[in-house]
Amino acid sequence: MKLQIPIREGLFKDIDGEATLIGSKCKSCGAIFFPPKNFCLNCSSKEIEPFFLGGKGVLYSFTIVHMPAEHYEAPYAIGWIQFPIGVLVFAQIKNWEQTELKIGMGMKLVIGKLWEEEEREVIGYFFYPEEDNSSQSNLKES
Repeated sequence: MKLQIPIREGLFKDIDGEATLIGSKCKSCGAIFFPPKNFCLNCSSKEIEPFFLGGKGVLYSFTIVHMPAEHYEAPYAIGWIQFPIGVLVFAQIKNWEQTELKIGMGMKLVIGKLWEEEEREVIGYFFYPEEDNSSQSNLKES
């Protein structure tokens, strides 16, 4: 079995079998960030605490990439996923070939292998379209 290493420490966690992203929240103004920050980009406070974003969001925007990248064979999908609290997360979308991607469709966070390097598996986060997208358009109004 290959050694599993996270793409970056402190970005995601499995809590009781559910994947969640870990962001940060400013104790002073309440701003939430992902990836986590050491200080608030809104008010410059250094009073920051971890914040669990959860594992579900909706597709805000996406594109299908037709040019290969170092660790990804073309075509592959990437996009912005909006969480119910309004935070946008940029990530790869897998299993997109199985369904038509549509803005507003439900997306589920998955933690798994992104690619292999020699004797290591790089573990990260990506999203799958939810099987039941009947509750679309949960986008937070700005």
